[in-house]
Amino acid sequence: MQNNSVFIDLHYLKNLKKGFGQYALYLAKHISKLDNEDLDITFYLPSKWKGKFGNNVNYKSYYDFHKTFNFIKEHTIWHNINYSGKILPKKTANTKLIYTIHDAIFAVLNERTADNEHRFVELQNIINKSDALVYISKFTQQSILDNFDVPKHVKQYVVYNGNPFEDLPQQEKKDTEPYLLSVGEFRSYKNQRTLIPMMQHLDPKLKLVLLGKHSVTQRDEFIELARTHGVEDRLTLIPFTSEEKKIELYANATALVHPSLAEGFGFPVIEAMSLGIPVIISNKTALPEVGGTVANYFEHYEPKYMAAMVKTTLDDFNGDQQRHIALLKQQAATFSWKHTAKQYVEIYRSLML
Repeated sequence: MQNNSVFIDLHYLKNLKKGFGQYALYLAKHISKLDNEDLDITFYLPSKWKGKFGNNVNYKSYYDFHKTFNFIKEHTIWHNINYSGKILPKKTANTKLIYTIHDAIFAVLNERTADNEHRFVELQNIINKSDALVYISKFTQQSILDNFDVPKHVKQYVVYNGNPFEDLPQQEKKDTEPYLLSVGEFRSYKNQRTLIPMMQHLDPKLKLVLLGKHSVTQRDEFIELARTHGVEDRLTLIPFTSEEKKIELYANATALVHPSLAEGFGFPVIEAMSLGIPVIISNKTALPEVGGTVANYFEHYEPKYMAAMVKTTLDDFNGDQQRHIALLKQQAATFSWKHTAKQYVEIYRSLML
């Protein structure tokens, strides 16, 4: 084993439709572009990705059976980009383990009970055997410190995610009907349901587009809720779409509305701000770290209050669009995958000292 070897588990590239797949993709792209001659970096990924990130890194093929049986050797640094990763080298005595923790939403939203005890125990075990933990937000770090015991020997870092749209060309706006956009998988804590009764207190010309994975049952429930509040004809539900269509939906939105109750980070906020779209988001968990002073915040979810927040935001934005667009883009630009990759490489180096 070389004393400068870094093994990065990127097997999540097997599914780019999921957040961890996208995280792995952006991290690999930008780490491979850095001057890392002092490090012997190996990307562990599905075989179809071998060689796709150039010659500055080595490649090791991932296979499902590695979860139960593998011949992977020790490395100086072993980086799991998600704490739920099950794959480790056969021996770990001489390997320093780094885990990236994206969130611990289950611990934030739920009391510890017999039913979920196994999840707390599993994460605590990961923390105990780590040499370093990397959190994607200060909120995520605090939620771990509040709910788990982090041994003194474990080094802790906060490394924000990058901006998926940072290199996106200028988008041409289309002449479309005005709509509010909400992006995210339909889960109870994402809180999208609160947006529907809000709509009855807004201009009837303004529509609501909900983009995110959802079941047929959830679709029926949202349509029925919209019918109850008399806004069924103003609601559009989109379960899946291409990246190009997603960008188009952002670029032409009147505003992003993101009333989520719990986020480890908040990609939709950055993506909207990158295109100069005003954002109205929850003032909870990690979202204020992302939205900064340029976002407007829901403090609670009473429909008339939420509608008033949307009206105030749009009136303010329309009063000086160019200034607000510049501020939104400036905030989004503070998050960069280039910077994220550099921070990770510096962490690898520091753990070798």
